[in-house]
Amino acid sequence: MQILKRVFNPAALRQLAIVFLAGLVVLVTTACGAAQSSTPARNSVGSAGPAQNEAMYPHKDTVRDTSAADAKADRMIRQAEQRIENSDENAVKEAAKNIGKATQRAADNAADNTKGALNRAANTVERNTPSS
Repeated sequence: MQILKRVFNPAALRQLAIVFLAGLVVLVTTACGAAQSSTPARNSVGSAGPAQNEAMYPHKDTVRDTSAADAKADRMIRQAEQRIENSDENAVKEAAKNIGKATQRAADNAADNTKGALNRAANTVERNTPSS
């Protein structure tokens, strides 16, 4: 009899029932309340209606017009390609000018060196020639 009183203790059964019912209430209110509030209303087509979308997403950035950005990107790509082509052409032209200038300087230096060598040779000859 003592064992039955311990197993079927009214205070313990009352506490167990309260915990069970509280858990059940929390489970039902959380599951049902969240599902109803987060599920958008469906129209006949099967998607959320415009009024529902505007209420859920008040900003217009959900549908963006990217045509201006696409046009700007295309224009910038074309300009970059033109700059690359122009820089390549300009680089060849600059290289040709630089080669011409370098060749002219080399020719001038060679002429100056030759004149200098001739003058030094003439001075050496004059110094080594006995004067009469």
